[in-house]
Amino acid sequence: MKPMTSYTLRKFAEKQREATCSRLACEECGTDGPTGGVCGSTIEPNRSLMNALDDFGRERLSKHYFMRDFLYSEIAAAHGIPNVPDDAELAIKAGTALCRNLLEPLRHSFGHVTVRSAFRSANVNGFGNCHDMNCSSNKASYANHIWDHKDGDGFMGATACIVIPWFVDWMNEREGRDWRVLAWFIHDHLPYSEMVFFVRNAAVNLTWRGDPDDPTQGGDGWKFDGSCGSIVWRSEPRRYVSSFQEPAGWSVKNGELREGRNRSEHYVDFLHDLNRSASRADHLKQLRIAKRVEDDRFEELVQEWKATQKPSISFARWRSGTVGAIREAWKEAGRGPAPFWQKERSWCEAAAAGS
Repeated sequence: MKPMTSYTLRKFAEKQREATCSRLACEECGTDGPTGGVCGSTIEPNRSLMNALDDFGRERLSKHYFMRDFLYSEIAAAHGIPNVPDDAELAIKAGTALCRNLLEPLRHSFGHVTVRSAFRSANVNGFGNCHDMNCSSNKASYANHIWDHKDGDGFMGATACIVIPWFVDWMNEREGRDWRVLAWFIHDHLPYSEMVFFVRNAAVNLTWRGDPDDPTQGGDGWKFDGSCGSIVWRSEPRRYVSSFQEPAGWSVKNGELREGRNRSEHYVDFLHDLNRSASRADHLKQLRIAKRVEDDRFEELVQEWKATQKPSISFARWRSGTVGAIREAWKEAGRGPAPFWQKERSWCEAAAAGS
């Protein structure tokens, strides 16, 4: 750890101690610190909030993950902003889907997955955006780091910034290995929406996005263990991959590879190392086979976009307009609640009949 880092943390802790009744070892409540000064705390205990947050943190999202694993925020800790959701139920639902469809399969393949940052309340994220702390606007962060708000298209989603220790060690074993290997692995095997890679340790903002009304996303979290059968192969894909690490910028957009951003030459070595275990090789094969259906569905969307787009309309904008039209048509038909895939199928059938 850098000396300045240690110094900054210590000074902050000392300053906080002046305003907090911390009841240090061998001291009476009402005094604080080695000088025995009177506690100057103005903080009133909020036991109802503590109990609610305790319950919230204990919610099990999957076999290996609980909600508490995703609640820490440096912004919240440094500035005293409670990382408390507006909609706890939606946050749990989106987080469960993230764990079920992305984090557990990665853990199944690589072992431990470290979560650097994940859920941010709108208050925490808004503060971070206002003060240039590498947070997007709240609107852009809905169904992303802000798990408890749907995006503008009505989809839920969740992002976690993760590091995979196994991959960090593998990457550092030989010169020239880089983040693209992990990007292609996820692209080939899992139903991600977006990936944004950072400079250190191939840390990646990994996002899942999908339908909050799809009942197949429910179930008992402890059964979501990363096996192929526990993944729900129906997400709302964006298929966007970018990096702050070289080669910087976007690599995949609208499902298409940017020119000159081919797969790393080390990707074959990487897959060979993973496939040394027969059980793991079988698992990866199952993932690739299952993902073909999702890839085919996304390719159909891309082809439809290319056939109908105007030059100024991106895939994301086109898809947003289509989703809005589908939802509106369903509403105008007077139909009740249903998962989005059912609404989309009805829309396609009507379009085919009209043609």
